[in-house]
Amino acid sequence: MDGFLQALQQQMQQQSWIEVIAVLFSLAYPWLAARQNILCWPAALLSTSLYIFVFWEVSLPFNSALNAYYMIMAIYGWIKWHKSPQSEELPVRSLPLLIHLTAISILLISGFVVSNLVTMSLSGHDHYLDAMVTVFSVYATYLMANKVLENWLYWIFINAAAAYLYLNNGLFLTGILFVGYFGFALYGFYSWRRSYQQA
Repeated sequence: MDGFLQALQQQMQQQSWIEVIAVLFSLAYPWLAARQNILCWPAALLSTSLYIFVFWEVSLPFNSALNAYYMIMAIYGWIKWHKSPQSEELPVRSLPLLIHLTAISILLISGFVVSNLVTMSLSGHDHYLDAMVTVFSVYATYLMANKVLENWLYWIFINAAAAYLYLNNGLFLTGILFVGYFGFALYGFYSWRRSYQQA
């Protein structure tokens, strides 16, 4: 037990202040999103802008690119969710299973192809998992911005894989954050499902 606590303390001391701030804003994002609070998007914009640098430093190029995409989607999400006097709040909706099965097949193939292309030209490891987390996250973020209920189911699996990826690459705080995101995804799913059923 003492060895674990010493390793934990050592990992905490090695965290950059940029990662710490990114983690704090990242905690706000899914909590606010699960509550359908539009402030989730500014929190996402701040955290993702910092994570571009954090992931580049540990040779996770797909996650750096993913966070650039997240920045764009934070603006898109803000616009999509923004309420105006002329329109109602964007409702939660659901997509048919066939659409999800098709999307998953395309995403798996895309992740495999992209990871093989990058492995030939970049150093580092975990490119396959990095690519899969990235391509699935791109799709799940689009679903969230459009308030598709099943986005949370994607995030349950994405967050588990991402937690392993980040912990394996020395990003302790970010790895722990994604373990927490697993719980947030469950909370988000049940919260949005309740809203969907009421509508």
